[in-house]
Amino acid sequence: MSTYIAKTLQGLESVLAEELTSLGATQVEIANRAVLFEGGQDVLYKANYLCRTALRILKTLKVFDIEKQDDLYEQVYDVPWEKIFPVDALLTISATCVDSVFSHTRYASQRVKDAIVDRFRRIFGQRPSVDNEYYTIRIEVFMRQNHCELLLDASGLSLHNRGYRRPNSEAFNEVLASGLLALSGWTPSRNLLLPFCGNGILAVEAAMKASDMPAGYYRKGYSFQYWNDYDPNLWREIKEDAQKAIRDPEGEIMAVDADGLAIEKAESFLKGIRLHHDIDLRLFDFMASGKPQGMEDAAQWHILVRMPAFGTPQNFDAEDFYTEVGNVLKRQYAGATAWVFGTDIDAIKFVGLKPFAKKSVWETKTEARFYGYKIQ
Repeated sequence: MSTYIAKTLQGLESVLAEELTSLGATQVEIANRAVLFEGGQDVLYKANYLCRTALRILKTLKVFDIEKQDDLYEQVYDVPWEKIFPVDALLTISATCVDSVFSHTRYASQRVKDAIVDRFRRIFGQRPSVDNEYYTIRIEVFMRQNHCELLLDASGLSLHNRGYRRPNSEAFNEVLASGLLALSGWTPSRNLLLPFCGNGILAVEAAMKASDMPAGYYRKGYSFQYWNDYDPNLWREIKEDAQKAIRDPEGEIMAVDADGLAIEKAESFLKGIRLHHDIDLRLFDFMASGKPQGMEDAAQWHILVRMPAFGTPQNFDAEDFYTEVGNVLKRQYAGATAWVFGTDIDAIKFVGLKPFAKKSVWETKTEARFYGYKIQ
């Protein structure tokens, strides 16, 4: 058994803990923007491939205290790196220092790098290369005062990069989309309406969950595949078992937007990843067109509203937007369960409905609110 840390967005820790537990993780413990757990190699592989709300999975290599800067070099040098990854690895190192003896994270990263390459050079007469963009091995060191944690990143590229679109750094990403679906209590047996669908990320994550498609189905690789103990047979077995479980969705997923260009782009995108048959994509104005055709009984539907990406139009007012969302829900969708997500935490109250649930979630570095309503 090894000890791991799964990182996530603040507010999604409980969802991630449930995912990890379902995969066989033990000693699961919720922390700030992370979940600690233990497991074998199979759990590590499953966590990377199947977890929808994890950003990274890291293996704990060593925990220690330091009193001076040279202590960091010595502690890192003592780790048997040659047993962990090969000498031809492409290495990158990330350091976080909080009230520590290191005032600059770059210097701390440099000392960790020096210790690792010096050990390889002593043993093999050669050393790994450092490549901060195309790395195969990523090391994290976290220091708070005298306490240090040395971690090996099993994921590589952040897990919100599923592989079905180009790597991106958008604040509203795949992990947040999946997290909101889970927090809202939506289950694949229930119909789902997604107004202002935009680029379709919410719809894609819903369709993947509804069909039990692995979160990493479209992704090409992970850093653990470059470790010395990588087991390709176990990895192949885990992937094959997960892919055999893929099924047709039960409920309907309807994604709508009033922007014709957005719908056109989303349609092309969905066809490219062969999910266009699982998502009912429509050009439809949620604010002005009544209910979509085929949605006569709103009680059978779950609605998730996210403010559209308006950019910064001068005439846009967040309070007016949320007020109108509330009015539309009351007029057209009686009986439905609706959830509204917004980063303007002062304006979202203008929905004007009494929420039965209030949740705080962070969109990367921005605090947001996620409110649930039973539409009467």
